[in-house]
Amino acid sequence: MIVNELFVAGKAMGINMKIKDGFITKEIGNKIVAITVGEHTKDFNGMITLNETGHFIWKCLENETDKESIANEVTKEYDISISDAMNEIENFIAELDKYDILEK
Repeated sequence: MIVNELFVAGKAMGINMKIKDGFITKEIGNKIVAITVGEHTKDFNGMITLNETGHFIWKCLENETDKESIANEVTKEYDISISDAMNEIENFIAELDKYDILEK
């Protein structure tokens, strides 16, 4: 299963979250993908293709954080409004939630 062009975020302000252990990102050719390693492959046997923004947000989520903190980092990195950043983050987190990738 491949999910293209993801962005990342959380469901409600102030909720801390992070990528679950067992997920890593890898560069394959000119693409960045998130995959599982070790015993986690039995629960999620696929990969997620990340665009540049999705990869940036994923990296933010490798440590416990919340949507507001991620949005602040995204606005600094990409010079977009906080509301645009939050929309991107919410869409991305919704995708990650479909596959139970986040700890909250």
